[in-house]
Amino acid sequence: MARLDPLAPDPGLNADRFGHAPALWLALPLLLGGALDQAWRPSPGAMLLGGTFAAALAWGLAHRDRLAAVALALAGLLLGAAWHHVRTPPTGPIELRRPFAELSILVERAQERRDGEGWTGLGWVTERDDRLFRRRLALSVRGPAPADGAELKLAGHLAPLTTEARGYEAWARAQGASFRLSGGRVLGELAPASRLSRWCQERRGVLEGWLRSLPWEDPEGGALLAATMLGRTALLPTEAKAAFGATGTLHLFAISGLHIAGMAAALLWAARRLRFPARPAGLAVLAGLWFYVEVTGASPSSVRAWIMTAFVWAGRAGERDTPALQSLALACAATLLLDPGAVGDAGFQLSYAAVLAIVAAGAPAGEIAAAPTLAQRLSAPGAAGFLRKSGWRARRFLRAGLCLSGAATIAGAPLTLAHFGQASAGGLLVNLALIPLSELPLVLGMASTGLSVWPATLPVARWLNGGAALALDGMTRLAEVAARVPWPDLTSERISATAGATGALLLAACFLAQAEARSVSRLLGIPAVLLALWFTLA
Repeated sequence: MARLDPLAPDPGLNADRFGHAPALWLALPLLLGGALDQAWRPSPGAMLLGGTFAAALAWGLAHRDRLAAVALALAGLLLGAAWHHVRTPPTGPIELRRPFAELSILVERAQERRDGEGWTGLGWVTERDDRLFRRRLALSVRGPAPADGAELKLAGHLAPLTTEARGYEAWARAQGASFRLSGGRVLGELAPASRLSRWCQERRGVLEGWLRSLPWEDPEGGALLAATMLGRTALLPTEAKAAFGATGTLHLFAISGLHIAGMAAALLWAARRLRFPARPAGLAVLAGLWFYVEVTGASPSSVRAWIMTAFVWAGRAGERDTPALQSLALACAATLLLDPGAVGDAGFQLSYAAVLAIVAAGAPAGEIAAAPTLAQRLSAPGAAGFLRKSGWRARRFLRAGLCLSGAATIAGAPLTLAHFGQASAGGLLVNLALIPLSELPLVLGMASTGLSVWPATLPVARWLNGGAALALDGMTRLAEVAARVPWPDLTSERISATAGATGALLLAACFLAQAEARSVSRLLGIPAVLLALWFTLA
């Protein structure tokens, strides 16, 4: 855990520092084992037997530190692969007997289409006497969207997802789906969803309806706010979605640390102003944020952000220092223990790659780049004028922001190229403007939702929605202008998901290996060169 003496200097991310993040030894085997099983799908029995033997070997070699560590790492890798195999659906080609099928399907995820004509999502085949048993399907069905966890009898046209799939089909394939059921219709409900799932679906609908409520007629402005607060990019207008996607800033509409940390900070600030007891207020804020995560679909990035927020708050409440790397590893381990299939999720991969790069390289590089110059250190506090101080602050903000944005962009480039075929260099600069601006509609939307409970405050709440919609409209205009700039983007339609994940792992290893460097050129320059080499070879 944290160092015993809170006043002792932080040694940085050196070899000994990994002892202060023991969750890495749980997260890494689960992550690499899941990737191994997803890429090659070996026999689970062989992996379980090999992992057990390696664990016994590590126990027997306890007196030989290096050999025991190697055996323990191998045991974790094989057991992590076996856990992924057991908890995820089978993949690979299978010959269909007929294109039209009637199947019993457990709905994992469902959301309404933007046009309101049906819903899309993911589901498992639950018919044991069918060759498709436990296969995951991408669903496109007519009618109202069911709550997650409902078991339905569906009929529709069944087609395999090919390796050349792009767009929605590529995303579904990355989730482990082997086939797509299109033109589906519901024949009946075999089992209802849980009460919590139905409650979350109901709350999601109520929130979307409220967030679309503005003091004036502007359905697109309301859609932008609903997409921001609920993490549903499907609600974005076509032009806005294209602009944010072209500039690499579509992540602003995914529930992540930007949402969870911003909301937690605002709620804890309000609790302190109202003089609520610190620990009960913190627990209440965490509980409220967890319900928010559940209502918005519990995506891997939102779960990661909530777990990291919980550990940071617990460390401060207990007057202990919780390293960011430890919080990140705990969040990764918890996510993969609950849902090992998240290894293949694009949101999971991009979220963890970006945060790891920021922790290991972006934040240290930002501190170095934004350090006061000799002139600033020698200037008396009252000697510098307002304009000069403002220039210094702008310099610090730009340099630190570029380092953070650069680290996240470099780390996510292989995954972005593999999943979407394009990585925008313009996101480096556009994020500097859009990320601070995005906090405003989040806070306004959260305040308007709280005030919507009382009828007397509804007019004020609607104007708060209006202010958030105006801010989002300005962000959209800025993204549209930036999308027209001829940035030197990376584009490729031939990079596979396996190659993208391999590139991301190489960059993660590079960030961690040189995390102690005290040079911006080393912290960010070497990973950038490695990215260029990977792109040339991939």
